[in-house]
Amino acid sequence: MKLVTEAAWVAGSAAVAGLGVALVDFGETGQVSWAAGLVFLAFGCCLAGLVAAVRRWAPGTSSFLLWPTALLVALGLVEVYRIDPTGAPIQMWWMVAGVVAAIWILAAFRLGVAKLMSMGYWLAGGGLCLIVLPLLPRLVDGESGDAGGLWLTIGWGNASFMAQPFGLGAVLLTVGLAGIHSRWALDPPPPGAESRLVSMRNLLVVVAVWVITLPLPWATGDLTAWAMLVILSVTIAYIATGESRVVWTGLGLMGIGSVTGLTSHRVRENLEVWLDPFSAGEAGAGLKESLLALGSGHLSGSGLGMGDPELIPRATSDWILAALGEELGLAGTVAVIMLYGLVAGAGVGIAIASRDLFCKVTAAALSFLLCLMFLAGAGGLQRLLPPTNLGLPFLAYGGIPLVAGWLAIALLVRISHEEKGHL
Repeated sequence: MKLVTEAAWVAGSAAVAGLGVALVDFGETGQVSWAAGLVFLAFGCCLAGLVAAVRRWAPGTSSFLLWPTALLVALGLVEVYRIDPTGAPIQMWWMVAGVVAAIWILAAFRLGVAKLMSMGYWLAGGGLCLIVLPLLPRLVDGESGDAGGLWLTIGWGNASFMAQPFGLGAVLLTVGLAGIHSRWALDPPPPGAESRLVSMRNLLVVVAVWVITLPLPWATGDLTAWAMLVILSVTIAYIATGESRVVWTGLGLMGIGSVTGLTSHRVRENLEVWLDPFSAGEAGAGLKESLLALGSGHLSGSGLGMGDPELIPRATSDWILAALGEELGLAGTVAVIMLYGLVAGAGVGIAIASRDLFCKVTAAALSFLLCLMFLAGAGGLQRLLPPTNLGLPFLAYGGIPLVAGWLAIALLVRISHEEKGHL
């Protein structure tokens, strides 16, 4: 990117964040506070640092990765400030952490991301551990377990806070599986290896992910998040190998898991909310209020600071798209969808242009992961899919998902620069 272009999107993204905060203040109190200028400066400094790192270590990256991501983060920060002003500074600090993590990725892998392929087992294992971590208290406590879905409650003295490690675990799992399948596709079978076992090892990885994540519906009732993981593992294996039997095996495993998941009362309750949220009582409050909020948004919305997103439970995290839809309307919701589409499209373009198999699989898998996470959240909101507690990447409140999103973008930036230099 040219320097003028970079300066324009940095200033534009920071302006969206600052102007959004100003509009929220004006809509609520009729005055503009100092918070708007502070957000503008802090946001601009973060993005300027990221741009400097990109110019230093990845100047040949795609120009359609960073600015849509920055705009999504800006919109999420504005809506968090609108609903919970005390949570906005925390979200800003998490954005700083995410940008620092992205800069570290660019610096640490400035010689190439190929070393990640040899770390596939460790990355996939660590990702699976993070994904199942919130499930352990519920599985141990049974019916008395915390009903926080994919959220993990961490106690710290007399205080406690909630974290959602699912997003970071999914990113690590994605890169790890891409490394495992790419390495197997490139390396010849080891001498003396059983030919049948070697030919089925990609299927065994899909089955292993299925078995390890199968307790997720029982512990949380979240069929959508679990199905997303199975689809992700199947897609990565298919991209790396091109074997159609991986797809059929994955479809069969999803069917078995969905049927057996119906034995869980949490799954049945979640499906009841999905089918009729207005008759589901308190359990369907989030989806019911979200649908009402979207319906009241109309074409252009009520305006920032003029709606009632505080009526939506967990509006800053699980249902933040509904809060944005109420105040920005259909036009704003479509703009958000287009921004996600630009990020995913840029990632797919990077994958298509890549010559290295690991880079190709990783770029395609990370892009597909971001698509799946958005479709899971938006589909649950529109009742196209069973509702999920998975926060939308870049938009939702919560530090770990935001950091995970920036890590995924940093890897795509790095791969884009590397592969452009090879063409």
